[in-house]
Amino acid sequence: MSAADYAVLVPLSEAPNGQLRTKDLGVALGWDRSRTSHQVTRMVKRGLVVREFCEDDARGSVVGLTPAGRAAIEKAAPNHVALVRQLFFDPLTDDELDELGVVLDRMLAAIRQYTTEQHPNGRHA
Repeated sequence: MSAADYAVLVPLSEAPNGQLRTKDLGVALGWDRSRTSHQVTRMVKRGLVVREFCEDDARGSVVGLTPAGRAAIEKAAPNHVALVRQLFFDPLTDDELDELGVVLDRMLAAIRQYTTEQHPNGRHA
């Protein structure tokens, strides 16, 4: 499975009913509309996802996880988690992991503060 396939399947597997609007999927991935559309088209051809018209917006579409897509992400996830652990966590001592947690918490707080200041009513541009 390619990194792009995995990137698309993760948010779909975590979404309610395994579906996301195409534009929301692109935002979650940090991809532009064209890249998202091309990747989804490739994955539709391989049966990993389906693309359907959006009931709320005739111009939009919804990407949904197929049973084959769910099986693929469930097969790939354990190896991905093991690799992340091996590369990013196993080399660190317990003290370093504790410090990393402190640093990441500080960064998350700064992101939340920035988001609140930029979008105080909860809406994003």
